[in-house]
Amino acid sequence: MKRVCLLGATGSIGDSTISVLKQHPDRFQLHSIAARDNWKKIAGLAREFNIKRICMFSETAAKELSKELGFPVLAGMDGLLELATEGDVDIVVNALMGAVGCLPTLAAIEQGKHIALANKETMVMAGPVIQDSLKQHPKAFITPIDSEHNAIFQCLAGRPVEEVKNLQITASGGPFREWPMEKFASIRVEDALNHPVWSMGKKITIDSASMMNKGLEVIEAHFLFHIPYEQIKVVVHPQSMVHSLVQFRDGSLLAQLGAPDMKIPIQVALTWPERLLLESAHLDLPALAKLTFFAPDFKKFPCLALAFEAGKLGGVVPAMMNAANEILVEAFLNGNIGFMDIPRHLETIMARAPTIQGRLDLSHALAADAEARKIAVSLIN
Repeated sequence: MKRVCLLGATGSIGDSTISVLKQHPDRFQLHSIAARDNWKKIAGLAREFNIKRICMFSETAAKELSKELGFPVLAGMDGLLELATEGDVDIVVNALMGAVGCLPTLAAIEQGKHIALANKETMVMAGPVIQDSLKQHPKAFITPIDSEHNAIFQCLAGRPVEEVKNLQITASGGPFREWPMEKFASIRVEDALNHPVWSMGKKITIDSASMMNKGLEVIEAHFLFHIPYEQIKVVVHPQSMVHSLVQFRDGSLLAQLGAPDMKIPIQVALTWPERLLLESAHLDLPALAKLTFFAPDFKKFPCLALAFEAGKLGGVVPAMMNAANEILVEAFLNGNIGFMDIPRHLETIMARAPTIQGRLDLSHALAADAEARKIAVSLIN
């Protein structure tokens, strides 16, 4: 029986994780949960699973939930870190959104935990720090939940990186794949939230529309699998049935296919190398009829190009890009900037990134994150 700490329990990944755990009550126990501010949903989960260890990132939400449940509820980053490092926990599922997920990941590694990681910002803002910590704490390990990285994880199946020619990360292309470039200046929030395949939170849906999400995944793949950026490609695949591919040096190309159902990669991340029965959609290849693949248009989607650039520059540039993107996406959702202002401001902020001498450490990443948010707010204003 594995005891699971679920950080980000109220989002789409949280919902899918709980669905997987319910299918295997003999294998998993939901030990502790955390969310940002949806305390009413957390209250329902606490009662359903008889959970006593809970954190709300919002202190106001924590107080409301404590009154509702009649016992203390942890709050803020200190609460997240406490849950992620508890001795009773075997697996930490990090489904938090944004840079807030970085410190809990690092804390869980330091306690030798198995981390099932859906928070790509962890690797983007502090990839070298996470790599160093994993080396220092060999009992800890990460299995990726994102469908693309989970697909690569399955295709590699522990093969040495020397055998890999390239990684090919697939992208749906989002809602604007076929839009002419001259229409991008008039993109509305409701257009960007209309994803053709996946049902996700607002922030990640906007990132998918700008293809920044794919850029973040490129940086994450670099650190997860120790593959140079020159050997990482993005392939637009509108059907979203092939979740990623690995080309080996002998010419073999391995792909992982599956229905666009996050329960599949979540269960793989929790149970690998074992494969358990799972109630989910299964592919029927003849019914698919046709799968198509295209090269991405970097001119239409400059956020993807900026992410590649940030990854190659290294240092604090990825951290600054990621933090600024969070602020800019929120500003777009609130109607304060246009869609194409996101890459325009990102380019400005990345150009202001300081040079770091030597290996990146956590203080560098956190300071850069804070500075990028400050600059982004000033540009919006």
